[in-house]
Amino acid sequence: MGKNPSRKENKITPPHGRKDGGKPEAHPIVLIVFGCFAAFFATAFIFWTFIPYLQMTTYMDKITSGKAHQVLKTDFIFTPYTYSQRVIRYEFLKYLEEQNIGTQNIPLFDGAIEKMEELVEREGSNPYQHIRLGRAYDKKVELLKDNSYFKKAEEYYKKAIALAPQRQETYYAYALSLVRQSRADEAIKILEAPPALDKAIPISYFYLGLAQFNFGEATYVGALENIETSFQLLNANPDMKVSLSIYKRLLAYFYQQQDRPRLFTCAVRLATFDSDQKGLYQGLADWMKVNDRFPSLIFNDGKLSQFS
Repeated sequence: MGKNPSRKENKITPPHGRKDGGKPEAHPIVLIVFGCFAAFFATAFIFWTFIPYLQMTTYMDKITSGKAHQVLKTDFIFTPYTYSQRVIRYEFLKYLEEQNIGTQNIPLFDGAIEKMEELVEREGSNPYQHIRLGRAYDKKVELLKDNSYFKKAEEYYKKAIALAPQRQETYYAYALSLVRQSRADEAIKILEAPPALDKAIPISYFYLGLAQFNFGEATYVGALENIETSFQLLNANPDMKVSLSIYKRLLAYFYQQQDRPRLFTCAVRLATFDSDQKGLYQGLADWMKVNDRFPSLIFNDGKLSQFS
């Protein structure tokens, strides 16, 4: 049969972008947008994971290989500013504070302080970052014998307290700085009041006792009582070196005062602290258990040398 000229053919037109009814072609703009998103997420992934990792490993390599002096010279450790900076800058300053550095390393120490201050300026909501800077300025006093740095240290300690008024650590740090400034009376007032002094936190008694000891002989009795309370509750010694120095001085003081009970307490405690003279202190404590009379002690350069 022939075609009917009056009848139109029913043609199906492919959708936009399709030439043969197959899969649609992506519009060029879609490809560009998709590419931009892919590039963005790839860059973000590198920035938030790979770069911080490299910064941290580069920093650790310098520290563990004894090349701390090269840390500030390696710009990549600090730039770009990634989330690893809060760890790197804090730990670098802490590392230098804990080293026995001399005045020749002041530029390095100042550089670490500057990096930490940049961190605080950017973030600044972490009280421990302010405590770290306070301790750094206390260290500068020690290194340079310049008490003017105490003022800067105090500013950071007060800021830490303002940021975390319920955290005991902020008060302890500030109080210890006051003790170093021969302001033990102010430190005692801080440590005697809540929240610094808390029966649920045994170490609070240690810091109070430390401040009382540094105030002078008038508060030695209170110092011994509070430090002993701390040891009994903690069943541990927070700072062996400091405790050893304190108890040696208290032993000599209570001997002068003819205070037998407190002399005995110091002897028993020193027998557990002082490995070099453990036998001597334990012997004194044992002797006092079986003898009613007050012992005779001989000191040599502030150290107990014999008793009878």
